[in-house]
Amino acid sequence: MNLILDLDYTVLLILSSLIIAVLLGWISIRLAPEIGLMDIPGSAGHKAHSNPIPLTGGVVLIDAILFMSLITGLWKDTEILAIVISGLIIASFGLIDDFMDLSPIKKLIGQISGSIVLIYLGVQIQIFDSPEFFYRTDSELAYWLNISFTILWLITITNAFNFIDSIDGLATGLSGMSIAFFLFISILSGQVQMIYFCSILLGICIGIYFFNAHPAKLFLGDSGAQTFGFLLASIAIVFDPNTGNQSSTWFVPILFFSVPLFDLTLVIISRFRRKKNIYMASRDHTFHRLEKMGISIQHAVLTMHGVSLIMSMVGYLCLNLPSVFANIVFLQTLLLAIFMIIKLDNNYS
Repeated sequence: MNLILDLDYTVLLILSSLIIAVLLGWISIRLAPEIGLMDIPGSAGHKAHSNPIPLTGGVVLIDAILFMSLITGLWKDTEILAIVISGLIIASFGLIDDFMDLSPIKKLIGQISGSIVLIYLGVQIQIFDSPEFFYRTDSELAYWLNISFTILWLITITNAFNFIDSIDGLATGLSGMSIAFFLFISILSGQVQMIYFCSILLGICIGIYFFNAHPAKLFLGDSGAQTFGFLLASIAIVFDPNTGNQSSTWFVPILFFSVPLFDLTLVIISRFRRKKNIYMASRDHTFHRLEKMGISIQHAVLTMHGVSLIMSMVGYLCLNLPSVFANIVFLQTLLLAIFMIIKLDNNYS
């Protein structure tokens, strides 16, 4: 299949997935009150909405993925099948949490379960036994490091997207931007199955955003936010940029997910410093702090989307830089992030 036909099929998948997501979203909004899958105002101190909102974003996401994977035959690809099956586990635990409010330990068990299934089905980090990576043990330790960092990576990104999903459209927009960059890189590297899977995810994400943007008609819920995070973390493991060196390409996904990771780090550090429960929802996220600085909440969301776009572009550029320069850019980005965390947390009361 040549590139033009690939791109035509990509556009068709995006549009088809978008239509499916919009239809499922419309149906879910009407069914949610009947089954009690609603976010009730005042049920937690950080909630600011005034009317009950359906928590059906995750249901739309996973149903649309399953439907599109079946009709396109993508489920026949072993890596895509592994991502979908393990993502279904994450979505199931998230949906139970949306209904019953699971404890943090039970949420973690669900995330670890999905991660183990993904690894069992053949998808895991393979950097510590790579001859190009700057650290190599040439022993069995490399195997266990790959396993450990795979689980750590999946859980971290899953929770980063779940933490940041506290305002209309933010997590959905960040997910869409990351998917778009993975799609772009997959097109350049010729990963056909990943092109198609990212196309489906992008269309679904746009369809959900139609309902999740301010003022939101549905929320992602834990099932949606965690599943988006887990799917993106899994895609980051599978994607092969087909350019650059392992010593510099390993951190590109970190730059793609820089905003959720920044927010997660800021919140954890802030709550540790103030001796607060890390898992207790509170109005201490990045967009809340920007709001306290006089930026409207919607402008704060757009600002964070803009930062994510810039950092993703930096990540793409690093793919084409010599390894030394790419790592210098990454280090400078980390230093800037540390400075901003200190500044935002010191100005927060």
